[in-house]
Amino acid sequence: GVQQNYIQMSGRVEVGLRAISLGNSVMNTIRMHAYDENDSAPWSSTIGANTDDGESSLTDYDDIDDYAGATWDFSSDGYPGYSVTTRVFYINIATSWVDSVGPTSGFKRIIVSIDHSNMDSPVIFSSLMAGI
Repeated sequence: GVQQNYIQMSGRVEVGLRAISLGNSVMNTIRMHAYDENDSAPWSSTIGANTDDGESSLTDYDDIDDYAGATWDFSSDGYPGYSVTTRVFYINIATSWVDSVGPTSGFKRIIVSIDHSNMDSPVIFSSLMAGI
C-alpha cells in the first residue's frame, strides 16, 4: 500500500540524488583539464583521446576533448548500477548552442549522462567551454 509506495519512491529519490552527485563530480573532473592539446588556436581537429600519445585510459587524459565517448565505471566506488558516459564536441555559437557542428571552433560542449535502471530517464549535465 502507501508504505510500499513510499519505500519505492524514497529509493528512486536516493538513486537520483546519487546520480546528480556523480554527474557533478565527473563534470568537474573534465572541466579541470586544459581546453585543448594546443595551448592556443588553431585547436586540434581531432576530438577524443590521443591514443598515439599514450592516452589509453581516463587517468591519461590531459584535455577536455579526450573525454569524448568515454564511459565510466564507479561500481567499485560505491555506485553500482550507474552508467556514466560523456560526449565532447565543437559548436559554433552563431549556428547552434547545443548541436555538434563538426569543424574546430573556440567552443566545446561537454555532456555527461548518468543512468540507472531505477531512474525513468538519465540525468544530463551540459557545459560550454571556451578556448581563450
